[in-house]
Amino acid sequence: MASSAAISLILMGTLAPGAEISIVPDSALSLGGIELGVPAASVKSVLGSPSAERQTDDFLPVEMRYAGFTVWLDEAGRVGEILSTSPKYCTPQGACPGQPFSKVQALYGKPMVALREDGRYMEYYPTSDFPCWLQIAVESGTVRSIRSECQP
Repeated sequence: MASSAAISLILMGTLAPGAEISIVPDSALSLGGIELGVPAASVKSVLGSPSAERQTDDFLPVEMRYAGFTVWLDEAGRVGEILSTSPKYCTPQGACPGQPFSKVQALYGKPMVALREDGRYMEYYPTSDFPCWLQIAVESGTVRSIRSECQP
């Protein structure tokens, strides 16, 4: 796992001088009652059988799809990443797709704005040195999706 010092160094290199990063509780990385690291059986006990399940060529080789919700599993069959595009699947603190981003900011504070290869995201980092973060896609002031994004 990356150390908090290494994560801090990476973040400092992407922020303007004097910028602050809002830190969220580790629990904010769970979505729809699904936590990172739980086995596939736990996902199925909460959500039932997925509408589709497929193998990927990514570092997370299994994708389980539900309506408005996707879970990726690592090689050990544990949750390694989560994506919600439905207001049914929120963080425990109440951040949900479909709501105004201002509500998310009221919950978590000012995000780090990240320009990534696939778009612009509002990001929040957990209190631990877990190599994952909350990545929120916003369109016209509304939350389009929330992802618990991780790096291998």
